[in-house]
Amino acid sequence: MQRQRDPVVVAWALGLGLAALVFVLGPQHFLARLLDTLQIAFWQLGQFVAGLSAVALDAVRALAIGLYATFLVLAFAVLRRGGRARAALVVVTVLFLLLVVNDDLPTESNGRWAAALALSAVGALVMTGRLRQTALVPRPY
Repeated sequence: MQRQRDPVVVAWALGLGLAALVFVLGPQHFLARLLDTLQIAFWQLGQFVAGLSAVALDAVRALAIGLYATFLVLAFAVLRRGGRARAALVVVTVLFLLLVVNDDLPTESNGRWAAALALSAVGALVMTGRLRQTALVPRPY
């Protein structure tokens, strides 16, 4: 069972805690220090989010390249089993290269890499389905 807290105790604890904080920071400058602390906290949060954005872009790039490699392996496996994969190999490869190889822009575009990731994922999923549908054809040695 969970006990409910007494609101009187909570109010007294919060009040005394605030009084201790005001005493430590100094009552005459409490509001200014509180606003400075909030400003620094929000700046640090912004820096943290910016760092995560760079990590997220790296993760999207890595996933796009890894899934494209997975697509290639699966497509060649489908071809070895006699399935249809040539057109998909050409189309997905050309589109992937158009999305990720662009020297005109000085900065990396999150949208291009996200589109390359989506293209690679769809291609790998389609080739997985085709590979499961094709029968294993024994190769004569």
